[in-house]
Amino acid sequence: MKTAIALLETTFIENHGTLLQLLKRYIGCSDTAEELVQEAYLRVMQLDTVNEITNLPGYLFRVAMNLAKDHVRRNSFIESDSSGLLDDQLACTQPTPDTVMQAQQELVMLQQLISELPPQCQRIFLLCKIQHLSHAEIAEQLNISPRTVEKQIGKALKILRDRMFSQ
Repeated sequence: MKTAIALLETTFIENHGTLLQLLKRYIGCSDTAEELVQEAYLRVMQLDTVNEITNLPGYLFRVAMNLAKDHVRRNSFIESDSSGLLDDQLACTQPTPDTVMQAQQELVMLQQLISELPPQCQRIFLLCKIQHLSHAEIAEQLNISPRTVEKQIGKALKILRDRMFSQ
């Protein structure tokens, strides 16, 4: 049995890249393709008859493609349009690494810009946007008028908008 596991591991390692590329093209999502490749490996590993399979790479590819087809069937929504399935219905909904990186950079920039706001403006802005307090609650807590709260939040938003888009 140990030799069967070693044979399967070697086959998996040798074919992982090709199998992953095939599933990525078929499904359109890298993360899902990776999960399906791992699932195929686990399913083949659970077989008691791995030594009896004459074309182990072919068998691994077949299991993976069957899993991919099942995944597409499960996650597809049939539309009444002429094309049947829309391309974006099969697309991965996870953000791309570039999008994640850009969002992280914008968040760091926004944090920096918030820290540069005038003290009262910053405090009111954070109470409103982070702690989700109403204008009346902020006014009561800081012993200021609700109109002052509105003006300070407007001022903060204008400063942040101007500085974010000028960068």
